[in-house]
Amino acid sequence: MAVAAAHSSFPARQKLETELARMAARVESNLAAVITAFERRDLAAAEQLIAADRRIDEFDRDIEVRVMALLEEGPLPQDALREVMTVMKLTGELERVGDLAKNVAKRTLVVSREAPARPTSGVVRMGRASLRQFSDILNAFSARNLSAAKAVWGGDDELDELYNSVFQEILLAMMADSNRVNACTHLVFIAKNFERVGDHATNIAEAIHFLMTGAPLVEIRPKGDETSTITVTPPNQSGIVGG
Repeated sequence: MAVAAAHSSFPARQKLETELARMAARVESNLAAVITAFERRDLAAAEQLIAADRRIDEFDRDIEVRVMALLEEGPLPQDALREVMTVMKLTGELERVGDLAKNVAKRTLVVSREAPARPTSGVVRMGRASLRQFSDILNAFSARNLSAAKAVWGGDDELDELYNSVFQEILLAMMADSNRVNACTHLVFIAKNFERVGDHATNIAEAIHFLMTGAPLVEIRPKGDETSTITVTPPNQSGIVGG
């Protein structure tokens, strides 16, 4: 009986993974587009990306309905159940990355209406680094490449180090020119959103490990975000830091 149920569920599981792949492609596209919109100070594109997040939410709801229907059909074999659980895990991670992209778009509307702040280029670098990490983990999942997934998982500290550097640069810019405080505050949040994309990429890596091994990834994940302890010396009146 269980074998028959598992056999009949195979097309539904294929459809489920197809929907997940479509959702992942949309999230990746939105993330890439919002980095470009932020870099170009493109208000129209940012507005469109805020509205586009609704499609990601629709994917999220559709996949949840499909998973519930699969589970209601009857018991699944262990490997199929693990596959369905992984889809649910990844759907949640993708939805959160979509929200992060939407948040960047919202803050882009604010910073793009003000004079450009010097740390913008560093935030763009962070965005591109987070996109590379996100794309790499999606490719690892598609190829079921465990070593590639673990490489993303182990490389998250590089994005954290970039975030530490950008964070300090933004703080110094705020101290040097009080007129930039508003824009720089939004830049801090945008940079943090990109850093969070990296965190979700590592969560997906852990889900891939569970999918392929049946066991959690129990190693301690490297984490290099030091912004909670960073202090900087305000520039003196000549604009020279620490002078």
